Amino acid sequence: MRLDRLAPDTLEAIVGPFGSTPTGISIAVEDVDGRVIASAGVAAADERVLAVHADILMAGQVVGRVVGRGRGDAPFVEAVVSSIAASLSALATAAARTSDAGPADATRVRLEAELALGRRIQRSFVPLVLPDVPGYELAGHYEAAREVGGDFFDVFPVRGRRGRLAITIADVTGKGIAAALLMAFSRPLLHAAVDHAATPVLALERTNRILVEERRSALFITALCAIVELRRGVVRLANAGHEPPLVVPADGGPIRWLEGSGPLLGAFPSLELVERPVDLAPGDLLFLYTDGVTDARAASGERFGDDRLVGALEGSRGGTASVMVDAVRDAYHRFQGDMPAADDVTIVAIRRRSRRR
Repeated sequence: MRLDRLAPDTLEAIVGPFGSTPTGISIAVEDVDGRVIASAGVAAADERVLAVHADILMAGQVVGRVVGRGRGDAPFVEAVVSSIAASLSALATAAARTSDAGPADATRVRLEAELALGRRIQRSFVPLVLPDVPGYELAGHYEAAREVGGDFFDVFPVRGRRGRLAITIADVTGKGIAAALLMAFSRPLLHAAVDHAATPVLALERTNRILVEERRSALFITALCAIVELRRGVVRLANAGHEPPLVVPADGGPIRWLEGSGPLLGAFPSLELVERPVDLAPGDLLFLYTDGVTDARAASGERFGDDRLVGALEGSRGGTASVMVDAVRDAYHRFQGDMPAADDVTIVAIRRRSRRR
């Protein structure tokens, strides 16, 4: 199987959207002989340009590679290159498997390849180990539905601002490979925006502007961005159409929703978001999630809903961040029983540790 047997419009559909990014990345897809068979974007020609490549595999055999060049952050360039290489690897494998198959089998194989590719892309962008932050507990959970979607989250120290921790969580509307690819594009984009913006509002505004101006997609993204001032325990939140997070106070006070949201990312040129500051007292927990939690359904068709979510948190109040995330996970699992997941589920919790005497 030669890579150049893939349809040109297929290559363009995957490579094209990544050619116009805020960091000036250029993408080239090369076959095993080094010939460029698809490209997008132009990178500045100076000594600061990064060069990153990833192999395109078919059944374990290298059939080409993706080369990315740009002046952006190395993780951003690497993320773009690896997502394109993963996409083309799955397509090359599917094309090889369907070459001798009948029409029905070929369709089934292509669908299986698309689902496998989407899951692979999603898993590659989910943090396997959260950072160790003195004075805080962090816990996360990601669970893909049967159909691929576009949930993602990220937890990272903000570059150049000591004592600041960023937490982002988002959900691409829709399902399928298009949602997975938009997620793969948007996660490093949002990460870079947080690193270079003074506030979470500006980070979401910058991400939105790029999505509106440089993407041509009918899909949108709900996103929540939180910057934690670790020493003071202050969390600054900006919400673009995402589910409101919850605060679980350590003093026994009522669990409360942090309301306040603006438009989805990618829908309008300006979001006009309002930042919301929240103080985390010692022992308090901030709980972020995607709608896959509350949309979980029982065999009767009933939704898990907001009340059961709050009930699961109430029942595990006082536990560690991991204990409370596990409690919510176990609650919606019991509720839906053997029913298939309605959507991807993503949960992130941060708890400020209690002071020791």
